[in-house]
Amino acid sequence: MEVETQNNTSASEMTIDIRDNIKEHEEEIEKTPPETKDDPFEEHRKSIDRIFVSQYMDDTSTYNEEYGSDDYVVTYSIQDKSVLGWSIKENGSQPDVYFKIDKINKIDELMLDYSVLSKKILLLRDNKNNWLIDLNSDRTSSDRFFKLKHQVNQIYLYYDVIGFLPNGDLIQVLSKDRKIYKYCFTDKPKNTVPWEYSQINDIKIPQCLNDEIAYECTMYQTKLFLVCVNNMHQFDLLTMNLERKYHNYPGPGRQITVNKNQTLLAAPRFGKTYVYSMENGMLIYKNDEDSGYGIRGVQFITLNNTERLFICYNIGGKLVDPYQVYDEIDISDDFNDTSVITKLNRKIFIDNGNVCVTNGLNGIDENKLEQLSNKNIYRNSIYTFSTFKIIQSMLKEIINQDEIKNVVSNNEVIVLKDDVEIKDIGLGKLVLYNNNTSFDEMGIEKNNGHRKYLQFIPNILSFKLLNNQDLVLISMSEISICTINKDGLKDRYLWRNNEWNDFYNKFGEEDRDINKHFKPFFEKILKNEFDDSKHSIPFPIFMGRNDIIDDAINDNLVSPKYGIEMLKIAIKEKQEETIRHIIESTQDYSENYMTIISLNLVELCDYDPDFIIKYISSTSIILSPYCWRTENSKNASLHSYRDIYIKGSNMENNYFKPILAIYKGLIRYLRAEEEIQTVGFIVPFLQIYVYRDDSKNNDHENHETEKDHDIKSKIITILKKLITGLKIIMMIPKSNSIWNKFLYKQKSILFCNIDSNNFYNWWNFAAIIDFKWKTFGKRYYYLIWLFYTIFYICYSLASTLEQKSIPDLYFKLLFTISIIFGSIFLINEIRHFLWDRKIYLNDIWNLFDTGAYLLPIITSIIWLINKSPPPWLTAISIILLSFKFLLFFRVFKSYGIYFAIVIGVARKVFPFLVLLFFIVLGYAQAFFIILKSNSINDDDPRNLPTNLFNWFPTSLLAVYNLLTGDSGSLSSFTYRENPTMTILLVTFTFFTVIYLMNLFIGLLNIAIDDYNKEEEYLLQKAQIIMEIELFYMLPWQRKKKEWFPDWIYYDIPLTEVRKLINAIDNKLTVFNYPPIIGEKLRWLVVLNNDNKKQDNEEEQNIKLEKKIDQLTKQNVKLKQQMRCIMKYIDSEKEQDSDEEDSEKEQNNKLEEQIEQTKEELPKQNIGLNQQMDKLNQQMESIIKYIGIEQDNKEEKNDKLEKQLEQTKEELPKQNGGLKQQMDKLNQQMENIMELLLKRN
Repeated sequence: MEVETQNNTSASEMTIDIRDNIKEHEEEIEKTPPETKDDPFEEHRKSIDRIFVSQYMDDTSTYNEEYGSDDYVVTYSIQDKSVLGWSIKENGSQPDVYFKIDKINKIDELMLDYSVLSKKILLLRDNKNNWLIDLNSDRTSSDRFFKLKHQVNQIYLYYDVIGFLPNGDLIQVLSKDRKIYKYCFTDKPKNTVPWEYSQINDIKIPQCLNDEIAYECTMYQTKLFLVCVNNMHQFDLLTMNLERKYHNYPGPGRQITVNKNQTLLAAPRFGKTYVYSMENGMLIYKNDEDSGYGIRGVQFITLNNTERLFICYNIGGKLVDPYQVYDEIDISDDFNDTSVITKLNRKIFIDNGNVCVTNGLNGIDENKLEQLSNKNIYRNSIYTFSTFKIIQSMLKEIINQDEIKNVVSNNEVIVLKDDVEIKDIGLGKLVLYNNNTSFDEMGIEKNNGHRKYLQFIPNILSFKLLNNQDLVLISMSEISICTINKDGLKDRYLWRNNEWNDFYNKFGEEDRDINKHFKPFFEKILKNEFDDSKHSIPFPIFMGRNDIIDDAINDNLVSPKYGIEMLKIAIKEKQEETIRHIIESTQDYSENYMTIISLNLVELCDYDPDFIIKYISSTSIILSPYCWRTENSKNASLHSYRDIYIKGSNMENNYFKPILAIYKGLIRYLRAEEEIQTVGFIVPFLQIYVYRDDSKNNDHENHETEKDHDIKSKIITILKKLITGLKIIMMIPKSNSIWNKFLYKQKSILFCNIDSNNFYNWWNFAAIIDFKWKTFGKRYYYLIWLFYTIFYICYSLASTLEQKSIPDLYFKLLFTISIIFGSIFLINEIRHFLWDRKIYLNDIWNLFDTGAYLLPIITSIIWLINKSPPPWLTAISIILLSFKFLLFFRVFKSYGIYFAIVIGVARKVFPFLVLLFFIVLGYAQAFFIILKSNSINDDDPRNLPTNLFNWFPTSLLAVYNLLTGDSGSLSSFTYRENPTMTILLVTFTFFTVIYLMNLFIGLLNIAIDDYNKEEEYLLQKAQIIMEIELFYMLPWQRKKKEWFPDWIYYDIPLTEVRKLINAIDNKLTVFNYPPIIGEKLRWLVVLNNDNKKQDNEEEQNIKLEKKIDQLTKQNVKLKQQMRCIMKYIDSEKEQDSDEEDSEKEQNNKLEEQIEQTKEELPKQNIGLNQQMDKLNQQMESIIKYIGIEQDNKEEKNDKLEKQLEQTKEELPKQNGGLKQQMDKLNQQMENIMELLLKRN
């Protein structure tokens, strides 16, 4: 058989031709009338080679309901070089449009597999071009070929793809250009004019991945799949949002296909078939059968009660249950390219030149697909569509009974399975029986009739034995699934909702009228939990059931979904054993595990902080899935970024493009820095930045009924309603992110992964802040700062200018602007307070903010009323405004650390200041009592008007002055006449001024050391960004995926990573829990370290060569000197012997030169020997250095050793050559001396 694999953008229909008994189904075949003699399509009908089916035909989603069914088929003839459209109708299929395609020379069989049909537009592809053919009746031109506005002449199979949306819009994806073009179906030309695109989107790639050559892509209906570094990204082409990621994806081979419910994805690749869950991206099936490269395509087929994956080979094919990996049925019938089977099992084929439609795999018995297998295989998923359909059919069978009865009567025995072997029991039959009790029992019955009890269940109403040895039971109390193994019966699934539980407790044990009570209830269960809109069984009951927890957690199909919910419920119910079991069963630090922990991060912080500390520390350096090598970057510090995403393009706005290009080029030039190597990591807190609606929880709290009806409860209820109404009026955000809640946890948890010597520096935390700030934070913050600056300037000018300096109109305008801007800021402060009163009041700086907004508003209103606000009110408001303006600088690191110190130290020493205040207050009262005026004697210093102790507030001021060292308030009093005052003064100055104030200074030093940390600045910045998100963003902005992605990545300089790993390995630093260092990360760091070592060795070799060159040059100079000496001696022999006086002088000069030469040559010789010794020592150190290289670098080490051996061989030769030259020099010196002696 052969599969007609549509384009990667197609519906992935496949051509199959099962030789079923056509006579048996003649009544189902819908044909056109017999051909006539004047048939214009006769040549085409006789030579049909391919049949193409519309990709949205038999689509069960809402697309067909909205846009109408697309029942259209096109046949293709190579011999006739033509295509013929067919309309599929209830009364048969009719030829529609015939068109000759002579422009196309030839299309390979492979390229025909990537053809697409939608809304009567056919896409054909050859090796160079995309050919679009319009078969719609509204086409006015006889030439049905049409072109796109952005036509691509040279196409690439996996880089340039075309597909269609349900409404007929054409999507053109050019992955090499990072562009997506959308062509609106309503703008489709009816003549030869090119089709104009209506929208352009850019595929945004992280900077670290821009060096990749290209990104392979494929399409399926409304889904775009982009493959990058073995990771496939799934985008929704209707919203352009990233929906899912698939890790370790092998890359596109043939087309990708999706099942009816869009829960499974299948892709063939190099003779293998991969099936992924579209709900969590996990690989759930892999066909490892070695079938060569013979896979033509794959297709999901939905049958009545089950779903199968059809794998089509060049010869034959097979049906596979994608959930049960061993359940395969071979289909060995012949297949060809003129037969297609759709998702709903409709077979469309060619018979006698006509398009015929019948039911699909009629030769396959569905009961055969559900046959029992002799293989006892556990751990196959039960959370599948097949299991769901089976339970649904069981419920329908129960409801359709005239009278619902137990499946087993009293004293009846039903054999469920023969030849079951249980440990400690032996071989027997699995039976279901009832011994005249209200409970049915299951057990093993031996050949001698003896039964061994295994399990009891109240009143079983239906049962079904699955082909993977699982037993589905529906009883009056629950739905359960258990497996049969050597240990007996093991529960895998239990389900009943609270309503069922209450219903059974009320009627199940006392009232046996099943039809009266349970039949309507089962109808309700079928409608709400097992209707056709769902595709998976409900969430199980798991409390205290470790076997059920294990099965759900270890099931890749549902583990993220159920693992998250399980842990959340267990924490809420405070089930410690269940929590521990869920955590311990998933500690593999996979994406699944990180998702489960991240989405329960806040709850676990409160319940088990030590576990969260361990998790945060252990996942501090998790390598990014994109990082397969180190990258070169100009970012010398941490650089964060999000995943691949699609964004609307502004390429049509050409007015500012040149200016923007010049600006970007200038910025790049000014910021030109040296590139450094970086390593990419992932933040292990998946999806915690995404905002989730808390309105349900809030509504539950707000609508919670009070059981007590006393006055207190009524007052509380009224207050809650008032607060709820105020929240609605003030538009308090109903959604929040886990990240925002996590920010207010203890700092020992937030920064638990800081090591003792600060090698790590909280990279994950800093990456989140960096990403949020760069993406949206700084824009909002600078805008808020601008508005506050306007508010500050207007109020300051209006408050400080003299009344007559400007007209009153301008004063009114300035104060009015101050009221407007101040009110906007004040409303946001009120919203912050209503959002969370505890968090707001816990930060004293929020009160300063409120004062900075409220007092200027009050002052402005008073001025507008009577033009005379109190000066003290104006002065205080100006001070608060100035302080608030200064706080805007705290987002900058150079200022932010100091603000963090100021704010943090103030909080730290606040208890001490309270203690000091009460001490000052006590002494102020004591001084006030003994020094206040109590006589009429004018000479008494107590009666002087300068006595500050006559009034208690001034007495308090006087004691404060004493604290600062100013004792002028006591100068009027004599210490001899006032001994009590003297004692109070001595004790106050010693205990308070000397002791407590010095203690206060010491506390300040300690507190400064505690808050002089960059993490304090980051936490401060994170809280600022949180306020922007909650109180300045609009609700729809908090849902933007590009601002709040599921994943955040960041790059760190390789040197920093190497320092950290070396510090951990050599125990130079201490973590609460050491981070997990993956093998791949260690390989990246070590590989680059070896490269660096090799570079250092090359540098050392270059230095050695330079030294050798220097020695050689020195040797050449020595030779030149000796030649000069010899020439000089020869010239002396030729001179006249009678000139004795001049000869003596020359001889003396010559002897002096010889003596100098004799003195210099040994020195130079010694220098040369010393240099050669140094060279030998360096060579020995290099040899030792090389000796410690790792075993896994043998190839590189061999090359280095060969180079070193060559260097070792060359250096002794060069050293020997130098020694020979020195010997020649000594010999020449001896010859010179002999000549001189002879001459004398």
